Amino acid sequence: MPAKKPKQTAFTVAVSAADDGASPPATRVYVAMAADPLAAVAAVQAVAPEAAVELSGTLSDRLAARLRLRPGEVRPI
Repeated sequence: MPAKKPKQTAFTVAVSAADDGASPPATRVYVAMAADPLAAVAAVQAVAPEAAVELSGTLSDRLAARLRLRPGEVRPI
């Protein structure tokens, strides 16, 4: 019997741009479909390597389905 795929969850990750001292640091929120929180943070770090990232929560399965998120996908929201 083939191995069961791990359940994917839509994690929200806050991304703070580097502080340039001239303006307040901007914060964006990304959603990452991943099997666990560490994978979600790593996926967002790959998209925004210079920024500070922090796990901020999850989206409901219903909302993730409406957004048509695919496993491994990272998208700003």
